[in-house]
Amino acid sequence: MNESPAPLSGLGPGTMLLTLEGEMPVEWIAPGDRLITRDRGAQPILHIARLRKTPEGDPLPYPMTFHRGERGPQGELKEKLRVAPGHRGLLRRPEIQLNFGAEEALARFQDISRRNRARPDPTMGGLTYHLIIMERHEIITAGSLWVETTDADMAARLELPPAVRRATRLFDPGTKTARRCLTRDEALLVRESCPRDLSLLDLMAA
Repeated sequence: MNESPAPLSGLGPGTMLLTLEGEMPVEWIAPGDRLITRDRGAQPILHIARLRKTPEGDPLPYPMTFHRGERGPQGELKEKLRVAPGHRGLLRRPEIQLNFGAEEALARFQDISRRNRARPDPTMGGLTYHLIIMERHEIITAGSLWVETTDADMAARLELPPAVRRATRLFDPGTKTARRCLTRDEALLVRESCPRDLSLLDLMAA
């Protein structure tokens, strides 16, 4: 029996990304644009997949939405941020160091949220998820939060052009993710170890 694919990742409509030229909505981003990464400075985009359904042909899951004015690790969010529930954000908490011996880790938003499920956003309009392929798995700024670019597992589900497959190192043997990626159980352990009055955004790295 085939295993179910991992939860869909992707950045939703209107997500603001930090580029070498300043912040731009993800809809304006194109291959060749350089995004500011947490670890390696400005790095070029190789490809962007824009999905209106999952690679398997199913309807897209509702995004998790963070609203303008919500308090994040870098202050109030300036713009609304929508991400697929399976997208990973960068966490930085003492509980991560205690449990996993690392200052930072990546976890899926759906795994660290106390919401039972993502809810429809009546202001959104049509839903498209934007999946950014770079040479490596990177951590980038989206709406003032640090989030991942597309990892190897998600990229393998996409119909990437041959030139992009040759250019990216995501599929090279031994290639690592930008940080440790927590499983659902590990993410829940971190969440339950944190004070209950902390919001999801309070867990994110500044």
